[in-house]
Amino acid sequence: MYAGALSQGNRFVNSTIAPSAAQPKGEQMEFYGGKGPFPMPKEASEEDIADVIKGFAEASARAKAAGFDGVEIHGANGYILDQFLTGYTNKRTGEFGGSAENWTRLLTEVSRAVREAVGAEFTVGIRISQGKVNDYEHKWAGKEKEAEIIFSQLSEAGLDFIHVTEYEAWQPAFPEGEGTAATDSAFGDGGASLAALAKKYGGLPVIANGHLKKPDLVQAIIAKGEADVISLGKGALANHDW
Repeated sequence: MYAGALSQGNRFVNSTIAPSAAQPKGEQMEFYGGKGPFPMPKEASEEDIADVIKGFAEASARAKAAGFDGVEIHGANGYILDQFLTGYTNKRTGEFGGSAENWTRLLTEVSRAVREAVGAEFTVGIRISQGKVNDYEHKWAGKEKEAEIIFSQLSEAGLDFIHVTEYEAWQPAFPEGEGTAATDSAFGDGGASLAALAKKYGGLPVIANGHLKKPDLVQAIIAKGEADVISLGKGALANHDW
């Protein structure tokens, strides 16, 4: 993972990079060693972008050499890859800006570089979200059409799975009236969940994450075919019987 404009407490560098020189929302998190507003990042150069791609690939190769079974590329939660997917942090023109197809380009190039670095038999996935550590309520401006572009492009990038995380994984990705067709989701009829959209347009195994601490929620999502695997954090910590 690489935090880009949301980097904190890095003693090796005195500046941050982002798709564009845009002030990040919110303030730094003190439990990560920061305080006050995030610093203004500089716009990533072509060389910076190449270094980001190289960094993900080299880190993945080191993980394989260390004996891990796979890696998950962190493309979620407001960090560098997600910053390229977000309109208000990516104001670039050219091949990495201006459209959802171009915003997704860095994620697909990173995915392909990681695959090349670790080979065909090593498991590689990516984590995707709409919300961010500094902007929990963010939704993709292009709604379901943007989801289709993102997930369909990722499906062709050599990945083995897509891991989506939302605050509540079973809720509609885009509530009714916000530009998505109503779809029969695991709970309610206000539209498809982000996991369901990843399954629909990505065509890869999907991991769903987000407050899934109740077995009935998990069972419904799996039964509906909206996800293949559920990941747990706080729920598993609170109840070891999971």
